[in-house]
Amino acid sequence: MTRFGIHPIAGVRRALALGFGSLLSLLPASASAAASRTGPLFTSDLSVQSVMEAHGGGRGMQFDAGLDSYSGIPGANGDLATFIGQVGIAKAQSHPAPPGIFKDGDDTAFLIKVATVNFHLNPERSVNLKVGHFEIPYGLEANISNAGELRDFTRGRNTGLMLDWGATLNGTLPRFQYEVGLSRGSGMTYSDRFDPYALSARIGTPADYEGYAGVNAVGLTFFRGRILNMNRSAAMERERVAVDAQYYHGPWGLLLEASTGSNGKGAGRTNVSGALAEINLTNASETLSVYVQTLVERQRTGARASRGGSLVAGVRWSPDRHWILSLQRDEAVWRPVGAPAAGLLVLQLRHRL
Repeated sequence: MTRFGIHPIAGVRRALALGFGSLLSLLPASASAAASRTGPLFTSDLSVQSVMEAHGGGRGMQFDAGLDSYSGIPGANGDLATFIGQVGIAKAQSHPAPPGIFKDGDDTAFLIKVATVNFHLNPERSVNLKVGHFEIPYGLEANISNAGELRDFTRGRNTGLMLDWGATLNGTLPRFQYEVGLSRGSGMTYSDRFDPYALSARIGTPADYEGYAGVNAVGLTFFRGRILNMNRSAAMERERVAVDAQYYHGPWGLLLEASTGSNGKGAGRTNVSGALAEINLTNASETLSVYVQTLVERQRTGARASRGGSLVAGVRWSPDRHWILSLQRDEAVWRPVGAPAAGLLVLQLRHRL
């Protein structure tokens, strides 16, 4: 299945220009998009989100501007390595539930996202060495590209990381693909405070495609680390073992992921188990996709146990490869006794060039 995109809407370019003027002025100028086959390819990525609390009435905005670069490092017998670089600026404005990259609901963050060089150690690329700031190999997201999308899975909530600084061995063989990484454990910014680290590994079905829709695949993930929190004030031990599966039949897709592990250590150790299930439906031209997710998590610390979970429904419209319009609603349907109702409605317009 191919990646999605969207047709321009009248007046959208002007609205985006107003929203992104201050952000774009901070980004480096892009090279020509018409890069040669051996030269670098640059892509801009702009998005605006309107975020509303389903309970309580809080409303806000998020603006993102990014620049992606992809290139091969040529050698005598093909590329010696592949470089990927992604930088961006994100701005929150009265955001009722700001992501961890922000200090509060009114903040601006400069982001180094993926920044890697993947050295191909043999011509078949069955053994590669990737160094830099990479996505943690975990679960469904190993074969599904959801960066910048509203649709999400469980990597962040299970590992405490989306990206990290370090290195991985990776490759694809006839019957499986693998990635094993050792990294700093500090996430978006490099820090050795509290001596964090992360060890991550996934083995699964071979897949030569990573897109929004995914492919038929199964996988097994192991994760262990001491993970630094976003404000670098503490580090927490985390362990997870997860299994994931994707199956597509005609317009229907079924995604499953289950995990077990722990947070913390000693007397404060919390045993954690969780699961995600998604059903999605895509039209024949692959321009419209809808999905429904159920997420559940159970935690036990000593004799105390709690359960949480949410329902998520979303729709994504993308008539061409440049434009994406998405709407998502989530609701915490299982929550601790006495906890207030919680849910968000998010509308996102995104443009890639």
